[in-house]
Amino acid sequence: MNNTENPEDEIDLIALFKSLWISKKLIIKITVVFSFLGIIIALSSPVVFTASSTFIPQASQAGASSGLSGVASLVGINLGSSSSGNEIPPSLYPQIIQSVPYKRALLDLPLTVSPNEPSVSLKDYMLEKDSSVDFIGTVKKYTIMLPFTILGAIKGEPDDNSIGFSSTMSVSLEEEGLFQSLEGMLSLSVNAKEGFVNLSVSASDPLISAIVAKGAQEILQKSVIDYKIKSASELLTFNQQQLDLKKIEFDSLQNKLALFKDSNLNIIDSRFENRLNGLEAEFGIVNAVYQELAKQLEQSKLQVSRDTPVFSVIKPVTIPNQRSAPKRSLMVIIYAFIGLVIGCGYVLVKEPVAKILKEIKA
Repeated sequence: MNNTENPEDEIDLIALFKSLWISKKLIIKITVVFSFLGIIIALSSPVVFTASSTFIPQASQAGASSGLSGVASLVGINLGSSSSGNEIPPSLYPQIIQSVPYKRALLDLPLTVSPNEPSVSLKDYMLEKDSSVDFIGTVKKYTIMLPFTILGAIKGEPDDNSIGFSSTMSVSLEEEGLFQSLEGMLSLSVNAKEGFVNLSVSASDPLISAIVAKGAQEILQKSVIDYKIKSASELLTFNQQQLDLKKIEFDSLQNKLALFKDSNLNIIDSRFENRLNGLEAEFGIVNAVYQELAKQLEQSKLQVSRDTPVFSVIKPVTIPNQRSAPKRSLMVIIYAFIGLVIGCGYVLVKEPVAKILKEIKA
């Protein structure tokens, strides 16, 4: 069987390099054009500062299997969390920051940029920033994203008033746009092995990024704490209400007993003794119930404190001094490399395509 290959099917590398060398000026021109394009885009790209925080959520109670879980993690086996059922594991923190209540709470975060200026909410700050003219965004909308712009114009925008749900269940178009902007600003990563959580915020202003990162961390921790102590807080509220009601009865009966004694100081009568004993017995029962409710209230307060998770902050939020983006030198190198590839591809494809077109016309 003949296994010899057709010489025409082999790729002549020397001929390819010769074609590239002959058209080296064209390749250099294309590379330079793309390099200048990369410089323009790099210089016009908005500066971004990133503020971050790293913390460890400490469980309120450690199970007996925590030591075994630690040993198992060394060999890559996850035995699950030893926390109680009403505790949110760190793996669910990304779901919390994606929720609508969390995003709305973050949008209400007050921003105090200067002591002489009044504080504004993050929502108002983002709306004011979006209302400014964005040259790059406008060019991108009508160039690269032009098909999607046309498609959106054909579909039209839904009417916010057509939603018949309450405001807590519905999300307006304005809120949806703000939520998408928050997703671009906020980033959260969880290290399941080491047990720490990293939360970062990127913004064009270093002070704003630090304030939002601090607020996002506090809102996240508050959400976790509220969920963890929900049952204990409800029991505390119930005991407080019952104690307040019993205190009214206690004070009323105490005043009634004192008034009865004061109005019958010089009377010694069997009916007086019976009435006095009855009031004292009733007061004793109410007093015992009142004291028991007071003990339960204090126990509920201790339970709330016991169930409250503690967050150990390893890396607190600081105002960044160096920008995190754009990487201008890297952008220029990437665009120059793209120009080089396009130039080489054009030179190599030009002659075969010309031959094919010539054969088609013939």
